[in-house]
Amino acid sequence: MVGSDWLLGMTTHAEQSYFEEYARDIYSGSGAIVDLGCWLGSTTIALAKGLAENPSPQARASTIHAFDRFVWEAWMGETSCCRGTEIEGKFKPGESFLDEFHKRTAPWADRIKVYAGDLCQIGWGGAPIEFLLIDAMKSWELANGILRDFYPCLIPGKSYILHQDFAHFYEPWIHLTHYRLRDYFRVVHIVPHSQSFVFEYVKKLPDELLTASYEPSLFSDEEVDVAFEYSISLTSDRETRTAIAASKVMHFIHVGDTSKARTELDAIVSQGLPITTDLQNVLAQLNQST
Repeated sequence: MVGSDWLLGMTTHAEQSYFEEYARDIYSGSGAIVDLGCWLGSTTIALAKGLAENPSPQARASTIHAFDRFVWEAWMGETSCCRGTEIEGKFKPGESFLDEFHKRTAPWADRIKVYAGDLCQIGWGGAPIEFLLIDAMKSWELANGILRDFYPCLIPGKSYILHQDFAHFYEPWIHLTHYRLRDYFRVVHIVPHSQSFVFEYVKKLPDELLTASYEPSLFSDEEVDVAFEYSISLTSDRETRTAIAASKVMHFIHVGDTSKARTELDAIVSQGLPITTDLQNVLAQLNQST
C-alpha cells in the first residue's frame, strides 16, 4: 500500500491503495464518503488517510460515514486475514466488535462517523453522496435497502460507487440489479488483485428504478443470462470472469434450481475457465444443496 503497511481486513493491498488514492487525489468534497460494511476498519482507515492528504480544504473537512452491524459471525474467524493474527479467537459469534473498530480507527476518529446496526433500518439522511463503497450488499433485502436509501443521493457526473463483491461468487443480486441500472453507470476501474469494480454515476436514475422492490422472481432465465454476460464482458481477466460466472451458478442455488445450477457449472468447466476458489466454493454449496 502507498506509504504504509497492509491494514488487517478483508481487503487487499491494491484495494487499500485505491481507497487512499481516491480520497487523496479524486474526491472533491461535493458529497459524502459512505462506507457500507467497514468491518474492522481497513476501508475506513485507508479513506481517512487519503482524506488527510487531499489538497482541497473542503475535501479534508469531510467525514467518512462508516456502517456495519459490528456483530461477529463464525465465518469471520475462518478467513485467511484473521488466521494467525491478534484477532484470531478474540471474538465469539454474536459478540460486538465495535470497540475493536474504534480502537483501530482511533487516530482518525475525528474524520469518522459510525453507524452501528442494520443499515436497512438506519437508512441515510438524504445528503449528497460522492463515493459509495458497497461491501454490505449481502442479500436481496440489503440490495433493496441500499438502492432505495443511498443511490438516490448520488451526484450525476460526480459520484462513484465501488462494488467490493462484484467478482465474488455469493452475491448474484449485485449483477442482476446492476444490469437493470447499467445505462446510468460506467465502469472506470477494476481494482487489480481484488473483487472490486468501480463505476462512475453518469446520469440520474429514474425514481421507478430506485423505488422498485427487486427479487429473484422478477428476473427470467433469459435476463439472468444477459445480465451475467454483461458483467463478464466488463473484464478480460479469466479468473475474474470465472468468479462472476460462479455467481450465476449461485443464483440458481439460491432460488433452489439445483439442476440449472449444475448445468451452468458444467458450462463453466467446459469453457476451460480456471478452477478458482470461488468455483470450488460454489461446488461445495451445490453439493450441500443436493
